[in-house]
Amino acid sequence: MNVHSVRLVTEFLPFAIVNPMPRAVEAIRTTAPDEKLVRARRRQIFLAACRVLARKSFHEASVKELALEAGLAAGSIYLYLDSKDEIIPLIGESMVAEFVEMLPAIRERNVGDPRRELIEVMRAILDVIDRYREAFNVLHHEARYYERRPQYRSAMKKIGSDYLGAVAEIIERGRRLGVIHFEDARSAVHAIHMLCAGWAMGANNLKGTDKETYWREIAAIVEGRFFGSVNGASGSFSTGRAVPEALKGGHGGPPH
Repeated sequence: MNVHSVRLVTEFLPFAIVNPMPRAVEAIRTTAPDEKLVRARRRQIFLAACRVLARKSFHEASVKELALEAGLAAGSIYLYLDSKDEIIPLIGESMVAEFVEMLPAIRERNVGDPRRELIEVMRAILDVIDRYREAFNVLHHEARYYERRPQYRSAMKKIGSDYLGAVAEIIERGRRLGVIHFEDARSAVHAIHMLCAGWAMGANNLKGTDKETYWREIAAIVEGRFFGSVNGASGSFSTGRAVPEALKGGHGGPPH
């Protein structure tokens, strides 16, 4: 390769990196994709984005940096994303997918007791947030803007529905059984979400506080507010403390 050729390549590369859909990549994408490979690569990009976002803001991160972190050529990332903007929905979809994957086992372990199920679901949410703490902060901050953009509205709505809908279903089931108490389901679900999200959003104020301490506090808040109390005494599903007989309601409460 001569000096002139090197110059052409170095001049072209920045354009290829910035251009949201390089022509060569666009041509390749017309072929039938290998769905298994696409899922694997998108997972790879998601994990890379989480690592990059632990170091810098979303707007500071470049597509080239995300691609290199994922072990991909800068241009090839467009085989799996249309633009850098798709990183935000990808983060949401990936985190919610991990959470949703845990739901059947949680339901099976807590058959007939939505209170225990809710506490376990909250713990699952907290654990997912903790694994991708900085990326979650970025998602939470950007989500409201993406929800207003027509091209992302459907994807963001599905992310919210899959996540918040799972919590709503549990508390509604608990209300029908008379063991979970609240006035407005939408407000209750949002409150539960914000308690879990606070582990990431309040990171600066929580320096020196470990996750288990934070978990005990938010679980106790939910138990006290939504599970009710008898003569001022409330039990704990999250710490193993006794639950009053009146709260067991024949739905599998733990023994004293």
